[in-house]
Amino acid sequence: MKKLIILICFITNILNGQNSNEAEKIMNSVYDKLIQGDGSLIYFEYLFENESHKMENPIYGKLGLFTENRFYLEFNQSSNNEVIQIYDGESLFTILLEEQEIQIDEMEDTDEVFIKNIFKNYKTDFKTKIKYKNNNQTIIELTPIQKYNDNIYNQCIEELKLPECLKLPNQCRIGIRDTSKKELEMCLSQKGGYIENNILKIELIINSSQNKLEAITQLNRYNGKTSIQVKDIKPGDSQLLDIKKPIYKNFEIIDLR
Repeated sequence: MKKLIILICFITNILNGQNSNEAEKIMNSVYDKLIQGDGSLIYFEYLFENESHKMENPIYGKLGLFTENRFYLEFNQSSNNEVIQIYDGESLFTILLEEQEIQIDEMEDTDEVFIKNIFKNYKTDFKTKIKYKNNNQTIIELTPIQKYNDNIYNQCIEELKLPECLKLPNQCRIGIRDTSKKELEMCLSQKGGYIENNILKIELIINSSQNKLEAITQLNRYNGKTSIQVKDIKPGDSQLLDIKKPIYKNFEIIDLR
């Protein structure tokens, strides 16, 4: 019986690994298709809701994705307050059309566009699996990988006299007993070693036959829900990244770098 249980666990782990690999292949294929050639221009609709608030009207926007992590983002915060963000591979430009102002800043990870960020970081930040698939639609679920404060984690490893190779960031892959796992979890909890992630899960809906992104839903731990519906995807135009267009000629430049 014990051998049978071990065999079942082994097979389950293999199947889970295959599921994850297939999900990664699909995501890679979808993103590569978006940025190949002259890139893509995604027309989307954005909604957010939580227990106390629900947006009555969606925000409509356009997102241009290009190679070398470059992007163009345009959206309306209100009926007459249009904002454009451009990353040309070197600097981040935030263009406030109503104020006729251009802010220039360094690009940071927190500035990454939501859709682009998912495809860029899913391998390091999320576990992926195929939740549902048929000939028409594939739903991929992403759940955050638990991350720790390296210093506190390593302190706990030392205090519990666990193998040194378990220390972060270059952790070895060896198993530890369930009792040791529980002691480690308790130590991390008491010392505040867990890094809390606001995201609970993300679901991507992909058109199976066309390998095309259709929607993204994100749930956070405070009962917030972000929904992005892809309305259309058209060929990109790198001219969108041109910050020297005549329309911006008289705009005030504020350099924050």
